[in-house]
Amino acid sequence: MRATPLLLSLTTLAALSLQTLHAQVVPTTPTKFTKRNVGNMSDSGGSANIGLSPNTTQPKPTVREISYIALSDARQWTSSDGKALVGKLIAFEQSEQVLPTGQSTSNTTTPVFPARPTLIRQGNVRLLVQQKAFELPLERLSQPDRDFIQNLDAAIAKKAAAAKTP
Repeated sequence: MRATPLLLSLTTLAALSLQTLHAQVVPTTPTKFTKRNVGNMSDSGGSANIGLSPNTTQPKPTVREISYIALSDARQWTSSDGKALVGKLIAFEQSEQVLPTGQSTSNTTTPVFPARPTLIRQGNVRLLVQQKAFELPLERLSQPDRDFIQNLDAAIAKKAAAAKTP
């Protein structure tokens, strides 16, 4: 019978020792917290300030105005595969002005265009469709549209040659 109390006391001792292993240790904390100034080198641990600041100035908004030379009124163009689109035939030359926002375009100078605008360049033409310029190959247009462009190009060349001769 003696073995039982000894075994019981060893189990109790083991349980007590386990409880002491799980004891929580509370760290000491300072009684008063202080604030450190950031960017001030007088106290310890601050950051360096070398006099630079981020660029906070915003660029002024601008408006880009593009002037095209319209060589025909808006008309329906047909592609070689039968699809149709409405647009103006425009020259390859254009005038571009960058103006500050709010400035009237009436105060700017009028663009200067050449006497003979380029209608066909490397087999391509330009169409203005919904205020956007598109460049497409001449062979993608239908034969009547190609004939119209070539006749217009010949008429412009003839007029430019007549203007050069005194």
